[in-house]
Amino acid sequence: MLSAPPEMPVYTRMPLTLVAGRGAHVIDDAGRDYLDLYGGHAVASTGHCHPRVTAAIAAQAGRLIFYSNAVDLPVRRELCARLLALGPAGMTAVFLCNSGAEANENALTLARLATGRPNVVAVSEGFHGRTMLTLSLAGFPKFRALAAAGGAPLYAGARLAPFGDLDAAAALLDETCAAIIIEPVQGLGGGRPATTEYLAGLRALCDRRGAKLIFDEVQCGAGRCGAFTAGQRLGVAPHLTTLAKGLAAGVPIGAVLADAATTAAAKPGALGSTFGGGPLACAAAVANLEAMQEEDMFANAARVGAHWLARLPAIPGVRLVQGLGLLVGVRLDRPAAPVRAALLARGIIVGDSAAPDMLRLLPPLNLTIEDADRFVEALAAVLQEGTA
Repeated sequence: MLSAPPEMPVYTRMPLTLVAGRGAHVIDDAGRDYLDLYGGHAVASTGHCHPRVTAAIAAQAGRLIFYSNAVDLPVRRELCARLLALGPAGMTAVFLCNSGAEANENALTLARLATGRPNVVAVSEGFHGRTMLTLSLAGFPKFRALAAAGGAPLYAGARLAPFGDLDAAAALLDETCAAIIIEPVQGLGGGRPATTEYLAGLRALCDRRGAKLIFDEVQCGAGRCGAFTAGQRLGVAPHLTTLAKGLAAGVPIGAVLADAATTAAAKPGALGSTFGGGPLACAAAVANLEAMQEEDMFANAARVGAHWLARLPAIPGVRLVQGLGLLVGVRLDRPAAPVRAALLARGIIVGDSAAPDMLRLLPPLNLTIEDADRFVEALAAVLQEGTA
């Protein structure tokens, strides 16, 4: 294993060093194979090193690695057109950037510009990134504290409603509020899906009050929940949708999709991103979306996720299974960290969540039923042994 890197010690890392990956599997520096049900944090959507994606990256790198938004690029136009064709009804324009937090920042900026209002409603156990604004809207006190100075929030316009409580949102969303931002399926919150009724109620509420509904689909979007966006799977269209993580299979990218009324606020100079919409990232994203569609990965995510939701609750020691598609939370009757370690020792990588007793599963969208069952059997064995 490599010596400790000269990086700031801000990450708690798994005890392994990876050197390669293919599909739903990664290889460490000792040559050991691991089943990856974490996907680099929901990023390896078409699996590691999908041949279509790697070929597109190599081809684009041989033509033009980068040019900024000072010029038009055919590959950027192609990606934006694909995103609008795949995305929720009513979306008319795309803003490209580099990450989920940046996408959410820009969506919030657009909502504030479009409405002329300063405040924003978020929900409990939501998470939207690690910039000052997105941290201020986090549904977890420990993250909001990171965006505070001298005990005071740096963004005073944040309002927090309990997840799933439409009446509470209505009480907070007054004439000073620009938007409600919510993950249709919570990521850090452990794969908790919102109901269609709740999301539709938020949309109607925003329409009545003149505010914008923002679906943060950074983690639950790009096919993970069984449709291109979780909002589409649940049957509700927002005013703005944000995407990132799995959009380009690991090349940094973020995107904001907005409807016509919101886009009207996007005048020249309103938003900007030096690297956003660069040709390498766009080529990777186009190839990634092509692979998802041609290999029917949205349907596979729905099918394999449903298989987990049916099988996992029967395991002794599992208290709750929740999620949609291949964003799944598994609540245990014991702390999750030792279970994660025991699974890693068996060659399976899984994620955690904000809850100390919950595992989070974010595998590639082409995960097979056989590999899904390998996890079921390994988790049952670990919990039965009681060594974790």
